[in-house]
Amino acid sequence: MPKNKITFDKTEVCILDDSGKRQQLLNLTYDRITSIQFDHSTMPFLGIFKKPSDRIMVSIRGLEKPCILYSAREGEFFQGYVDGLRKFAKDNRITLHDHL
Repeated sequence: MPKNKITFDKTEVCILDDSGKRQQLLNLTYDRITSIQFDHSTMPFLGIFKKPSDRIMVSIRGLEKPCILYSAREGEFFQGYVDGLRKFAKDNRITLHDHL
């Protein structure tokens, strides 16, 4: 059962990153986020297959890899993440690449 992985505050975003071996809770102030990108992509599926899916990619200052969320995994919460991140980026003047 998917759960809400992104919560928004006025100048901070909390992201539950489960892309690695362990889950991490990232408390990110607006100045740590370098850019946010929305686009169409393919998601790795069962190691060898690729499945088409929309993607959110958040580039973070101080981290080597960006935080990536796929619509196929997030289900009903994905559109809420996109809407919330659009508003957050606009309010805090963060670079937004919206290709959806």
